Amino acid sequence: MAKYPNPMLVKASRSYDVIEAARALGRTPSTIRHWIKDGLEVLAARKPYLILGQAIRDYIRAKSASRKTPLAQDELYCFSCKAARRPRNQAVTVIAQNDKTLRLSGACTSCGCTCSRIISASKVHGFSEVFAFEGNAPSKA
Repeated sequence: MAKYPNPMLVKASRSYDVIEAARALGRTPSTIRHWIKDGLEVLAARKPYLILGQAIRDYIRAKSASRKTPLAQDELYCFSCKAARRPRNQAVTVIAQNDKTLRLSGACTSCGCTCSRIISASKVHGFSEVFAFEGNAPSKA
């Protein structure tokens, strides 16, 4: 089971009860009930409560968006501060994740812990103008 549910697993034009929504998303009914307490809109005129598929999609997308932290061109995400921070002396280490992505890793200026960012390998030239690459710097081809 994926850590975060895929909002496209529910049909937008259909209504679901708690058990049907749980089955469609691969979650437990208690998770769906928790979402209802947390703000998922339901049609509460009668029981069993019905939930519109579009409401489930909107709820999941809103929760997903709230977990994201936008980063400026010269920032990394600090795991300790849980915020966008600049690395110390703009120095980063580049680690290849796979053929298409790289991880930039540096030390946070606020707390000294590790801060990180994943970038596309095709955009490495733009980041090389902002950061000082240490170690195995990728080719700028």
